[in-house]
Amino acid sequence: MTGVRLTDKVYLVGGSAYGVSAMGDCNLYLIDCGGKLALIDTGGGAGVPDVLDNITGLGFDPKTLEYALITHCHYDHIGGNKALKEATGCRIVAHESEVDDIENLGELTLMKMSLDEGREFSAEKVDLSLQGDERIEIGDVEFNVIHTPGHTPGGLCYVMVEDGMANLFTGDTASADGRLGFINGPGYDHEAWKRSIKKLISLEPERLFPGHGTFRLAGGVTALQNLDRSWNVPWNVTARG
Repeated sequence: MTGVRLTDKVYLVGGSAYGVSAMGDCNLYLIDCGGKLALIDTGGGAGVPDVLDNITGLGFDPKTLEYALITHCHYDHIGGNKALKEATGCRIVAHESEVDDIENLGELTLMKMSLDEGREFSAEKVDLSLQGDERIEIGDVEFNVIHTPGHTPGGLCYVMVEDGMANLFTGDTASADGRLGFINGPGYDHEAWKRSIKKLISLEPERLFPGHGTFRLAGGVTALQNLDRSWNVPWNVTARG
């Protein structure tokens, strides 16, 4: 399967759930920034050749990939850092609190789980560290950076406005179907996660692009509100990096 156009500027170019790239990949979103490209997360590593082929197949030049915007440090979101940087020259962006783990494959990356699943990858340097509340301009697109701790301490979400609507890239902070899914691993903070969801609700996003599973092209804030309400009712825990 090749990449899929989701909006005028957003494309799905990776994700094992959709058969777009190799097993172990989270959803990878390519953003057309008008002559330059941005990518949300880099996947588990094995899918990088598929991702590059998908970018090319959609008519883009991978060498115009300026930034890989990392949502959090789990291995299935950072495993392609090195290969993608070597192939495209892109800059890796992450929250400052997770830089050391990303660069040294520390405990927060869940490397042991990766190795148990037969995956292995090399670390790569982070080029730009963020705190949250920054704005990043790439071509004709501006991304607002939102710090959303909870799933991991340095979780980041990215917001861009397209056609007057807010596109929200949530990583594993929030799903698009209003269900909880988390891994109670190193750095997990339940109360911080609750606060992060409320912060995202205040942004009133129309479209929601999570790190796993389905995405929403309308009614994104409704999914977040459902997720917020679910804290107060019994629920089942599902593990997800």
